[in-house]
Order: sequence, then structure tokens, then C-alpha cells
Amino acid sequence: MKESLILISSVLIGVLFSRILLKNKHNSKLLLTFSGAYFLAMTVLEILPQVYGHPSENHNHHSIGLFVLLGVVVQYILETISKGVEHGHIHLHKKEQFPFGIFGGLFLHSIIEGIPVANAESHNFMWAIFVHNIPVSMILFSALCQHTESNAKRFLFMTLFALAAPMGYFLGKHTIISNYSLEMSAIVSGIFLHISTVILFESNEGHKFNLKKFGSILVGFILAYLTVSMHVHSH
Repeated sequence: MKESLILISSVLIGVLFSRILLKNKHNSKLLLTFSGAYFLAMTVLEILPQVYGHPSENHNHHSIGLFVLLGVVVQYILETISKGVEHGHIHLHKKEQFPFGIFGGLFLHSIIEGIPVANAESHNFMWAIFVHNIPVSMILFSALCQHTESNAKRFLFMTLFALAAPMGYFLGKHTIISNYSLEMSAIVSGIFLHISTVILFESNEGHKFNLKKFGSILVGFILAYLTVSMHVHSH
């Protein structure tokens, strides 16, 4: 229950931030860069070591690696549907009707991400999704505001998106999917790798050094390291 509430709160925070930060595109890009750095660091420092550290009798390190690569492929397919909202892209003309395919791809993406949270050894999986959901929710809500004047529709779409990760958590906890927690963790770690690296590569426009973006990356790395360290010391 606590995990679901935290995941839902990340969407609420994203909606609130969209009213403040999206007025300044530079600030929103810095937040997205920070989330990508945090995402990547959590994957490398915590999630991948957990995935590779528990090869079962049915999987060795090589076969686990195949599931990680499968996650990269899955994310590539998902973002063709969502048009890359996961890493900060959404290009729509104001007169266009909001494309439900984008929302559907993002909704499915969020469900898949939430599945491993149910059986993770720590809450670091959850916090990685929490941090990433904030800029994604900002972008999604901003798009909804531009393409629908109905507050009821905005509320409906954002509520559905907020419930997606908790739905994944439920599936990972209470269905047959729970028997494949290692495989799902590996797949989602591949998804994380894909998203985080795309965010960081695309944030480096023109391959020029940008001190603020570099600072955002360092803060993301440091915060992820501190998060992982706190979990280690608590045990």
C-alpha cells in the first residue's frame, strides 16, 4: 500500500510542477536531465547488481543479460507508440486532438515498470520510478492542457496514469507474474538503461559542455549513491 501511494504521489508532484517549471523550458530540461542521471545511477549501482547477483537454477549471467537486452528492445517498441514521452519528447500541434496512442504507450510502460517493485529487495526500484515519473507527468499534463479544454478529461487521464505503476505492482505481487520476478527485474533494468541514456545523450545538445546540465547529472549521481548507501547501512 505504501509503495502504491508513493508512486501515485510522484504523478501529483509532476502535475504541480508542470504549472511552475514548464513555463521555463530550461528548468524543465534540467529536471529531466537530473532524473535521467538518477535513473541511470540507480540502475548501475543497485538494480543491475541485484539482477546479476541472483542467477537462479534456470538462469545464468548470460541468460539474465538476454532479458536485460529484451528490456531495451521492449522500450524501443513502446516509445514508437508513446512518441518518446518517457524521455521528454512530445511534439504535437495545438490544434491536434490529443493522440490516445501516446497515452496508451505511456500507460503500458508505467505498468511494466511497476511490476518489479513488488518483489524488489529494497525500495530503490520504487524511488527510481518515483523520480522519473515527475518530469514525465509534467510533460503529459502539459500536453493534455494544450489539447483538451475539459478538466474532467485531464483528471481522468492523469488519474489513470497515476494508477498504472500501482497496477503493475499488484500484478507483480498477486498474479502468476510473481513467479518471474527475476526476469521482470532484468527486463525493466533494460528499459531503465534505454531511457536514462537517451535522456542524457539528448540533453547534450551540440556536444557542448553545459555547466548547469553537468551539475544536474552530478547531483543525480550523488543522490542515487546516497540512496543506495542508506539502504546498505540500514542492513
